[in-house]
Amino acid sequence: MADEWTLMVLDEKIARRNGVPPKIPVPKDEMAGMADDGMSASKVRDWITRFMTHYGDGVRKSDQDLAKRLDAYVGKQDAWKKAQEAIAKHDLPKAISSLKMVVAVDRDDHVARLNLASALAASGDAKTAAGHLDAIRVTFEGDPEYHVIVGQVRLSQQDREGAIGEMVLALEAQPDHQGAMDVLKQLGVLAAIYEDPLDATSLTYVRTDSMLDWLKGLWVEKKTSAEWLRLIAYHAMEGRHGAVALAAERALATCTDDERPNFVLAQLRALREGGNPTAALAHADEAIAAHPSPGLHVERTRALEALGRNDEARAALDAALALDPGDLEALDLAYLPRDRTDLASIGKSLPALQAHVEKHPTSAGAHRTLARAQLLIGAAEDALVTFAKAVELAPDDDDLRSEQWTELIRAQQAQLVVDAAAKITDLGKRSWKLRWNEAEAMLVLGRGNEAYAAFAAINADESLLVDVRRRAKRAAEAARGGEKK
Repeated sequence: MADEWTLMVLDEKIARRNGVPPKIPVPKDEMAGMADDGMSASKVRDWITRFMTHYGDGVRKSDQDLAKRLDAYVGKQDAWKKAQEAIAKHDLPKAISSLKMVVAVDRDDHVARLNLASALAASGDAKTAAGHLDAIRVTFEGDPEYHVIVGQVRLSQQDREGAIGEMVLALEAQPDHQGAMDVLKQLGVLAAIYEDPLDATSLTYVRTDSMLDWLKGLWVEKKTSAEWLRLIAYHAMEGRHGAVALAAERALATCTDDERPNFVLAQLRALREGGNPTAALAHADEAIAAHPSPGLHVERTRALEALGRNDEARAALDAALALDPGDLEALDLAYLPRDRTDLASIGKSLPALQAHVEKHPTSAGAHRTLARAQLLIGAAEDALVTFAKAVELAPDDDDLRSEQWTELIRAQQAQLVVDAAAKITDLGKRSWKLRWNEAEAMLVLGRGNEAYAAFAAINADESLLVDVRRRAKRAAEAARGGEKK
């Protein structure tokens, strides 16, 4: 070896991970500057080119494998550059073509094969991608990014267990790897849970099959009824019936008599929706015996229907409407078909529903249900008139008003929403849904800056669930770009 050169020796696995030869010729007078300047691909190419120009014949005779690796490194650089440019431009076919050329020149460039596998998987060629990934496993074993890519390919091949195994390996290498946790969440192995639904930083991942045990340990401290209701609303929104039932059970142990009805209803609904209508019915009967309410009779109706006891269900429904002729769930079950696309059935039910409204002219719920039915058959103008009557009867019902405003926007009457919002002096303290409607109406009217400010204010409201605030943030960004969310 000439005195002015030295061979820098790398671990074989590290060399393949970085796509460089295991021995790199470095001019001795440049060794000192490597700590500060690093070792770029262009610099390594220059060193190898200069070295092989002067000493290539001797290296090819004394170490054919090294000579082959050095020649391959120089020979692939143009293709590597084209591949990187194509990746930057999201040009998948060109990236695949260029990476194939790199791999053809240097089979030991495992980072190129990893990139090629990712591109092939993205193009839909999972089989070829899997072949490359298997070939470089010895090099990348233990690297979380590698295992996530392999897992995603396994998933695309309908190999669920294989995908789970790779994600587990990724988490063993890096316990907080977001990509692996997201895939396991997608597969139902992990559940993404906010310990505090108002705190975005409280997100954690829990094994789905041990979620309830985890929540039992988490929910040991005393909470206010408002906190329990917030947790119930959050987990119900996520479809976690077991968590809702647990939260309701914990709340019932400490709540006041006035607060009990809400938690009892939440518990019954969670039991029924969780697949246990028998238990829901037993709890409903017990609760009704103590304090009958429309909601309890509705839950009893649903439990009886789930058990096929339809005659008893109808009697329970009549009992709910006798207590409150405007109960929305009871009216829905009584007068609207389960199949909302069955226009003939909806049309047949309208006269009976109309008669119920006429019998109870001061019931906002009855008018609201009629408006919904009118929308289903395409009578939008009639529905808006009926919604207006319902709002007139219950002006403080923000959920009702929000539904009305949503339909006004759909009917291209956004200005009416903005005008109505301007008349509510305490809109900032009312339901976020009303504020959302106002923002959407402004967006429809081309008042993007005002819409952005309104959505941003919802995003900044820390009294709202994290998911609502995040949705508002996306809507604000869309409003800034002039798009409608």
